[in-house]
Amino acid sequence: MSWVALPAMAHPHGWIDYRVAVMVDDQQRVTALEQSWKMDPFQSLTMVEGLESVTGEESMAQRLDALGHEIAANLATQHYLTHVYDGEEELTLGGIEDYTTRLDDNRVEFSFIVTLAEPQPLSESLRWQVYDGTYFIEFLYDDQIERPVELVNAPPQCHGEVVHADPDPAVVARVSAIDITGETPEGIGRLFSDTGVIKCQDA
Repeated sequence: MSWVALPAMAHPHGWIDYRVAVMVDDQQRVTALEQSWKMDPFQSLTMVEGLESVTGEESMAQRLDALGHEIAANLATQHYLTHVYDGEEELTLGGIEDYTTRLDDNRVEFSFIVTLAEPQPLSESLRWQVYDGTYFIEFLYDDQIERPVELVNAPPQCHGEVVHADPDPAVVARVSAIDITGETPEGIGRLFSDTGVIKCQDA
């Protein structure tokens, strides 16, 4: 997955700092994941320079909106790079409901809500991963904020946690040696993906 051209280097070629808010309805069902993705400084600079070079009278805000539309359309063909599981069963997603694109401290931030096709009971069996299957872009939970995973409208005894990936060192070495012209096996990004989980204490 790439929205910009990047120079040759070992995988991954860029990163995204992200956070997730799990949306819970009044029936204590998980309905959607609200995500915010902040592109790394180089990706952001390249994107902004591209937007500035486009001829026309549109404001930067309008151009960012157009970029968001392009990103959303691209994600729709890639399962939104979002995978939600109930146990070992992967759940079907609905689609993107809302999205915005803005600049935050000179970094492009894309925020959106991706729904589940069917609401799921709030349960510790639910978990999710966000990743680029080719590992071209690395997704990292934003460590600059206190809670990169939140539950919205959940009971107070429930909260979200991050389980960090622990890939085999041999896999790490093999993937890091692949340059920009090399191909990684589709799905390899999952091995490097942190997992969001739900923890609920007894009431």
